[in-house]
Amino acid sequence: MAASPAHSFASYPSLQDASVIVTGGASGIGAAVTAALEARGAEVLIGDREERAHIRVDLSRPGAAARMVAEAVERLGRLDVLVNNAGGYDEPTYPANDDWRASLELNLGAVMEATRAARPFLAERGGCVVNVASTAGLGTDRYDGVEYAVAKAGVIRLTTALAEIDGVRVNCVCPHTVATAGVLRELETRTIAEIAPPPATILPVTEVVGAVLRLIEDDGLAGRVLVLVGGEPQRFL
Repeated sequence: MAASPAHSFASYPSLQDASVIVTGGASGIGAAVTAALEARGAEVLIGDREERAHIRVDLSRPGAAARMVAEAVERLGRLDVLVNNAGGYDEPTYPANDDWRASLELNLGAVMEATRAARPFLAERGGCVVNVASTAGLGTDRYDGVEYAVAKAGVIRLTTALAEIDGVRVNCVCPHTVATAGVLRELETRTIAEIAPPPATILPVTEVVGAVLRLIEDDGLAGRVLVLVGGEPQRFL
């Protein structure tokens, strides 16, 4: 499927009244995914550290993801979709830092914990999980954010290993550098080649959102990893 510069969310079937959790939904890709889901009629709860989140949670702490899911289901009454989007890392990175386990927890452990906690509720509704990984988890090139790359590789394999469980589909979108507000701020003083691994391309946020919606809506997809790189056709691993 060829990548397009933008997607019309209206082209996707209605998500009217679907109940959704989006982690890391207060900004960046997560905020754009939340807005698109709400525009389709879904009721979305954001799990994030930011004050504007519906459920304030630090997903770098073991146990936090399960508590987030429990609170969300109590408030929503059901659960149709879980979008595991929260992630990132701070410098210095492994092995120079002492808290490298926190990044592993945020980027992989919380994904596994949230998925495990959400599974019985999603199974009741024939729901699905969409994980947001990164091309940092692919390939064999050197990468500065070591624990981030390791965790995202784990998310990719988690997706393919689970595929579908108790009728719950698990899929993954795997974007390269995305034009979030943070990346665009960095580009005011630096080049894309300076802030991102090759290829030196940038991906519209709307394309990532469109891919997430596709993985939610297409009942024929399970255990699939959709790779997105700016200027290139979308491809499944």
